[in-house]
Amino acid sequence: MDAEFWHERWRKQEIGFHREQVHPQLAAHFHQLNDTARQRVFVPLCGKSVDMIWLCQQGAEVVGSELSALAIEAFAQENALELSPTKAEKHTLYAQPGLSLWQGDFFTLTPEQIQCTGFYDRAALVALPPSMREAYVAQLERVLAPNASGLIITFEYDSAEMSGPPFPISADEIQSLFAANWHIERLSFQDILAEHPGMQARGLTSLQESVWRLTRR
Repeated sequence: MDAEFWHERWRKQEIGFHREQVHPQLAAHFHQLNDTARQRVFVPLCGKSVDMIWLCQQGAEVVGSELSALAIEAFAQENALELSPTKAEKHTLYAQPGLSLWQGDFFTLTPEQIQCTGFYDRAALVALPPSMREAYVAQLERVLAPNASGLIITFEYDSAEMSGPPFPISADEIQSLFAANWHIERLSFQDILAEHPGMQARGLTSLQESVWRLTRR
């Protein structure tokens, strides 16, 4: 799965992963993060998620990373934002006070660009095939502050019934990916298949959603 795959999804508007409303699990659990984590929040592979608007409304400074310029331009237009672009060496920064979106390759971001004490991952880890997940976690750890904490939302389902993305990620894999450097707590675990008729149409008979709180050791 390379960058062109996602560019093509945005060009064709094949963005079933996008939600028109704030994710209920973000609203339910964001305030379980400590004050420091809620001050400046990183949203990797952010797309045009309205969750970023909600985070800003909670008083957080938001920093997003997104491969597609089309996604960022749509986000600005749909939310009546004036995001001024500035070309950096490997990225373009779209920014206004309290909101910064880095357009380009997530894996080439630097800690200086992010400088976040919190993070929120709704659709990043689950968008990546297994071969890319360790690299994703390593980069996330590299760009976040040493005292960071955040939320990750994952799915579990029978991969014989549907091919991702979004991909299933088991509790054992979360432990394997994060336990060395993070304290891990599962805040929620529930079947949400009834809320996703598109997933049912793709063949799923069960879809479990987990919300994880991760705190850097």
